[in-house]
Amino acid sequence: MGRERKPARAKDTLRNLEVRPTKERGQNFLIRPDIIDSIVSFAAPPPDAHLVEIGPGTGALTEKLATAKHLTLLEIEPKFCEYLKTKFPNAEIMNTDARSFDFSNLGPELFVFGNIPYVFSTEIIFQLVRHRAVVKEAVLMTQREFAERVAARPGGREYGSISVAVQVWADVELGPIVPGNAFHPPTAVESQLMKLKFLPSARVDLPDPEQFEIVVRAAFAQRRKKVINSLLSRGRWSKEGIVAALAASGLSPDIRAEQITLDQFAALARALYR
Repeated sequence: MGRERKPARAKDTLRNLEVRPTKERGQNFLIRPDIIDSIVSFAAPPPDAHLVEIGPGTGALTEKLATAKHLTLLEIEPKFCEYLKTKFPNAEIMNTDARSFDFSNLGPELFVFGNIPYVFSTEIIFQLVRHRAVVKEAVLMTQREFAERVAARPGGREYGSISVAVQVWADVELGPIVPGNAFHPPTAVESQLMKLKFLPSARVDLPDPEQFEIVVRAAFAQRRKKVINSLLSRGRWSKEGIVAALAASGLSPDIRAEQITLDQFAALARALYR
């Protein structure tokens, strides 16, 4: 019976604030206390950590984080910000978009939480990667398929540019799977918890990080094709140069992007820009 009352309370709060969840912002609010407990348990942040929550909404997860010595809430909806200020007076509340927020303004050693919108998952993940110098860990709730793509290893169809871009800078750990009825409004797909532990330096010996990213994105741009054709279609390198770079990296001219490891991508990028 307790679980049945949760959606009504979520609806009441949203109604009182005159906020309707929208697909454009990917707003789905957690309503299951057991799921919220599992997020905190999976994260296990140090007691003195600076916690940052992305998109707290009406504060369901925030209630479990509110005992932290330093808590910052990043919320894009102004009405939620006003509500959160009254509910969590000790938290620092910022009306901002996490996709463009400069996390370095909050200081070092940040532990980030977020039930992040499916439609913005890639943008938020890349923003956290860009701020890896100050973000120590991030525990995120995303669409299950997206979480599997981030954690994917070479050789499978889930492995792609975002797998490489994240794993070169962080350890990825998948957590509990969450059903769609744990949210209001309910989602049509399952979600999954994902933990990113950012490394002090890149996992592999990189060339210039921007050059590495260009090569990875180009390689996966037409993933059904061989890498040589995907790279050639970008117009940056000649066929002879690509063939020579593949050979120098110990890669077959018939290889496809999903078969290339992080080390091999780094070697390929160095060879292409040499």
